[in-house]
Amino acid sequence: MTTPAGKPTVDDAMSAFQVMLRAAHGKVAPGRAAPPMTPEDREEARFRLAEAVLRLACPDPGACGDPHCRRERRCRHLARVAAKRASGKASHPRRTPGAEAARYAVWVLMSSAQ
Repeated sequence: MTTPAGKPTVDDAMSAFQVMLRAAHGKVAPGRAAPPMTPEDREEARFRLAEAVLRLACPDPGACGDPHCRRERRCRHLARVAAKRASGKASHPRRTPGAEAARYAVWVLMSSAQ
């Protein structure tokens, strides 16, 4: 994936996001284990995470830093995640569509912070 000058790569954004989470929350105390999830439930959770992260990056499309969001008055990033969910196809052979959506959402969030 090529990135415009000044934008981090997806891998850089994921690393920075993990550092940010660790700084904010530290180590998570061991607690009760969550009930096991089916693969479908895990995939749905990844899409929900992507949507939540994108809402942090673009809370108001009319005031978004992205001109496409401002012009259309809807978040193009959320539309991309919805299209990924609808297609059910991943472009990377070892990632699910939900994992790709979550990585993309983190990249958008970390890019919007710059």
